[in-house]
Amino acid sequence: MNTSQKKYRNLSIDLLRGLAIVGMVIAAVIPWTAEFPGWMYHAQVGPPDFKFNPDRPGITWVDLVFPFFLFSMGAAFPFALKKSLEARQYASITKIVLRRGLLLLVFSIALAYLTPDNLTGNNIVNYLSALAAFGAFFLLFMRFEGTAFKKYGLQILGFLILIALSYYHSEVLGNTFHKEKSNIIILVLANMAVFGTLLWVLSANSIYLRIAILVCFMGVWFSKDIAGSWTSAIWNFHPKLHWFYNFAYLKYLCIVLPGSILGDLIWKNREIFQREFTSSERKATLILGTLSFLFVAFHVLCLYERWITVDLVGHVVFGILFYYFLKDKKEDKIVFYKQLIFCGFIFSTVGLFFEPIDGGIKKDPSSFSYWFITSGLAFLFYLTCDYLVTFCKNNIVIKSLVRCGQNPMIAYSVSAFFITPVLGLLRILPWLDQLAVSSPYLGLIKTTVFIILMIAITSYCTKKQWFWRS
Repeated sequence: MNTSQKKYRNLSIDLLRGLAIVGMVIAAVIPWTAEFPGWMYHAQVGPPDFKFNPDRPGITWVDLVFPFFLFSMGAAFPFALKKSLEARQYASITKIVLRRGLLLLVFSIALAYLTPDNLTGNNIVNYLSALAAFGAFFLLFMRFEGTAFKKYGLQILGFLILIALSYYHSEVLGNTFHKEKSNIIILVLANMAVFGTLLWVLSANSIYLRIAILVCFMGVWFSKDIAGSWTSAIWNFHPKLHWFYNFAYLKYLCIVLPGSILGDLIWKNREIFQREFTSSERKATLILGTLSFLFVAFHVLCLYERWITVDLVGHVVFGILFYYFLKDKKEDKIVFYKQLIFCGFIFSTVGLFFEPIDGGIKKDPSSFSYWFITSGLAFLFYLTCDYLVTFCKNNIVIKSLVRCGQNPMIAYSVSAFFITPVLGLLRILPWLDQLAVSSPYLGLIKTTVFIILMIAITSYCTKKQWFWRS
């Protein structure tokens, strides 16, 4: 990484992304038991039976991790492409965007097919295959220095290893390979990497144009069910392409593009964070970071419990508190925070006005209000992250979470493709699983082990500069 990249890297975005990744892993490995409260799981898949209930409105903290990751993805657009855009390197940008989309598509299919739980061979073969796939990911996604033969040769080798593993399990062991079976989270990210980036490039110099794009999407969303309409034709375009493209995925632009607004604001004001905070700015940042965290927690609690009237009144109260605290603040850093709070409050307010649609806010199937409320909450939660990164930057937990956010592809896949097979081969995994069977509370030991190992391994790779890049 060159000096300019280091200078302008925003660690608060990394922390937001890192927390989202850790949240995803916790949600994947936490024991499913009726003895735990419903807010520990997705609101639509909770105790006592854990059956998907699309009619159950509300959100929990688990329902924030994916939109927060999408939001941080959008916030990173200016840092990745602003200089290329200013230099009018459009061909280079197009190449980067398409390459990223293609690699994420490969990643999504490989994750879905080669994860040990989805393979049908014996455990040893499945675990060794997952480890081989994990090694192939290093070859495919790391940026190697040297000759073109070395850089592209190693990448091709990684791709060939994934093909060989898929062929072996499909043709030799009979576990049918379907390209349509992919990791939906990574597949959505692939679509956002392409369409989100291109739309940001189109509107990079005008937030108003970006808002207009969102409004146009809203028009398609609300008219898609009108038979014979051109918006219906767009929405249902070519089902045979749905294994890698579906217009419905573009609903997440309503999270990614607001995130890009945050990124633009940070990029524009990045120089003010090169100097030290004054004591008054430090105190104000602590208050704003705390209020922002309480704002997020309050809305999640009220929306989960369906205390809608309380939520609306509290929303107004928080708005008043932010207004009176910030109205006389003139420091440039606090003025920047004021912009973020304004954006977050507006997006969450818009979302609340649409909350009754479809019976209330839901992650799955995601409701209209879900995209805008979670975008608004992400703006505010960024302030909490910014405080932690600025004033707790030497804390080992914060540093480790930031490193996870800087290497999200490793953080996302290391549990299934390294930790699970290694613990399985060492005969530790069956013991951890047995603990969960004997008591759901003992099952939290497995959750803790996986989280600690995931953070430690990802942090180590990041310190070694072993970055996976799509």
